[in-house]
Amino acid sequence: MRLPLKPTASWWAKLIDPHIMKRALFLFAGLLTLSLLPAFGADETTFPAKTPVLKYVVPEKWTSEVDPKDGSISINSDDQRVSINFGETEAEASMEIFKIMLPAMVKEFKDAKEVDPPKEMTSDGLTGFTSTYTGTVDDSPVVINMVLFKAGAGRSIIANFILENPSTLPKEQGEKFEAFMKSLKGVDK
Repeated sequence: MRLPLKPTASWWAKLIDPHIMKRALFLFAGLLTLSLLPAFGADETTFPAKTPVLKYVVPEKWTSEVDPKDGSISINSDDQRVSINFGETEAEASMEIFKIMLPAMVKEFKDAKEVDPPKEMTSDGLTGFTSTYTGTVDDSPVVINMVLFKAGAGRSIIANFILENPSTLPKEQGEKFEAFMKSLKGVDK
């Protein structure tokens, strides 16, 4: 059989079995859909489950675990170099309460040293208090950002953002962490 210079659709239709053509189109449509998933696959999550205060998007390939006992959330990068944790407390957020909580929050980190003293913060609909520390975990240097978000009367959200050896953090993980931080907002934002 000699191929024409410009095959037409009818020429291809005669050459290819209609069932094979249908399967090929479904396969192509499926592959196209899968290729678009990373752009649209991430779902926005809120915390806590009852009366949410904040919302965020977990980066692709990162894990998110909810503790069934207290509802706290642990988010970790696939290489375990970034860890983000949220928990709800029954204390109303204030600078005084934050300063009282800080020693207990950093006691898990060896050689914890304050880098940025406690200060008030406001960002994308979230308000609260923040402080930054350095320390070590399993002999690796870490930077720890501790936050106490305001959540209304009689409650607050305690959070920590831990980066293991940020100077050697792979670029991809750094970009994912940055994207996570940009996605972190108050629920009303």
